[in-house]
Amino acid sequence: MIVASIGNLNFDIYLKVSELPGPDENVEALDLYTGGGGSAANFAVAIAKMGLSARFIGAVGEDPLGEISLRELRAEGVDVSFVKRVRGVRSGVVVVLVHPDGVKRMVSYRGANLGLTPADLTVDKFAGVKHIHLATGRTELILKAKEIAREIGASISVDGGTALARKGLEIVRAAVEGVDVVFMNHVEAQLVANAGDHKSAVEKLARELKVGELVVTLGPIGAVAFKNGRLLHVDAFKVNAVDTTGAGDCFAAAYITMYLRGRDLYERLLFANAAAAIKVTRPSARASPRYDEVVAFLESLGYKI
Repeated sequence: MIVASIGNLNFDIYLKVSELPGPDENVEALDLYTGGGGSAANFAVAIAKMGLSARFIGAVGEDPLGEISLRELRAEGVDVSFVKRVRGVRSGVVVVLVHPDGVKRMVSYRGANLGLTPADLTVDKFAGVKHIHLATGRTELILKAKEIAREIGASISVDGGTALARKGLEIVRAAVEGVDVVFMNHVEAQLVANAGDHKSAVEKLARELKVGELVVTLGPIGAVAFKNGRLLHVDAFKVNAVDTTGAGDCFAAAYITMYLRGRDLYERLLFANAAAAIKVTRPSARASPRYDEVVAFLESLGYKI
């Protein structure tokens, strides 16, 4: 079963800091590490670890960082045959400031990622694909992918992030109409719905968005999903967070894995929460767990999957 992921591929530079610097101020980093990033690429790696076939579709520059990023994806078992090389532009880079409590702040250089266009999304690149996931706020890519999904009979999910949420409810509504699963975190949901809390945001979006399932992650208090008039909340697992980077991508990949396995709404949320809980105890965006790790984690707590 092939799952295609469309969106960004970045080279991430992590700096662990005890505080953020003020204007013209310097603070000492407690640690430094690097690794692959980009929500769509993180999702592809997480899907591969779930035991499904992963295909990444995106763009990199013709530079050393692009080659390093592609090599890392290949090493994780992700198909990068359809990645576009963009001349004269550097590959995407993200600097991540990580606080000791695991909370992150990021500065992104999109670079070659912006070189991916709707014209690059051709049907031949999706041969054998069962599900298409878009981790991008670029509506032109989402609309094109929806056309392809309809043509090939694939299901489709969207995680537009803050970039999509900032475009407002009308644009979001048009972009995700007919999508099978839409992911947001609680901040993005409140931004789209122009609501002061996640409960009223979810209620409004459940009415406004014509999608199969709306899934909103709530950080340390779990996640909620709305489907066919039913709203379900599943609590998060309590763990000591080290790095939350990529937790949402890991959650989405685990959720889609259970979606494709035909599991019910509760099982999807439970499994996705467990996968994200394991991920945040590990540094870097790609430190998502394998399927059997999640099963073992849940079984250790008395859950049967």
